[in-house]
Amino acid sequence: MGNNIIYLTVISSTNIYASQLIKENKAEEGTVVIAKKQTSGKGQAKNKWESEDGKNLTISIILSPIFLPVEKQFFLSKTVSLAIIDFLRELSIDNLFIKWPNDIYVGKRKIAGILIENSILGGKYVNVVIGIGLNINQTQFSKEIPNPVSLKLLSNKQYNIDDCLNILLNKIEARYEQLKSLKYSIIDNEYLNVLLNFNVWANYLYNYKTIIAKVVGINKYGKLLLERKDNTIIECDLKEIKFII
Repeated sequence: MGNNIIYLTVISSTNIYASQLIKENKAEEGTVVIAKKQTSGKGQAKNKWESEDGKNLTISIILSPIFLPVEKQFFLSKTVSLAIIDFLRELSIDNLFIKWPNDIYVGKRKIAGILIENSILGGKYVNVVIGIGLNINQTQFSKEIPNPVSLKLLSNKQYNIDDCLNILLNKIEARYEQLKSLKYSIIDNEYLNVLLNFNVWANYLYNYKTIIAKVVGINKYGKLLLERKDNTIIECDLKEIKFII
């Protein structure tokens, strides 16, 4: 992974660029697209990803997980999330959590986000574009962004972006090999160990009302499972539930 890295100065979105490479048959598995500046960085559910020019990692990775059954597609999200956790641990960052479905938190502050776009044909994977935004050296953020944090804010150190990229790609490759080996139970257990609010009672907004519930898992379709005080289980899609942090 990372044998073919495409460096761009300005681009609308690395995910859009990577998807175009696939359409033009110019992408091999493991191709990485990295940009210093994105004018329309993509986040989950049409949200935008804000990143100060040249200060963070904004990348997209092209993979071809043809070995993975489509019904297990959320394992890609688990795999990449755990790789980012591994990366942060390598840099001595602790108190790490995965906030379902696609955010990485340090304590109660967001340091990274993931956007995965799948290409499926005939019920099988063809290609996947994995977009990652990871805050490295940025110290000032828009007031519209809730609770952001960066490596520099956490450690008061300046980081080399290329070094961070190499470490991150190594962690993703290791986790991807684990997925290729079909280590589903290991991935599941490690994921639950760092899943935000797992087995912890907390407040959520659900159907515009505040409820008390605890995360008890993720179903095979990637939906969040919440248990309420009356022992009922809620299966939540993105945008149906909001964490109160």
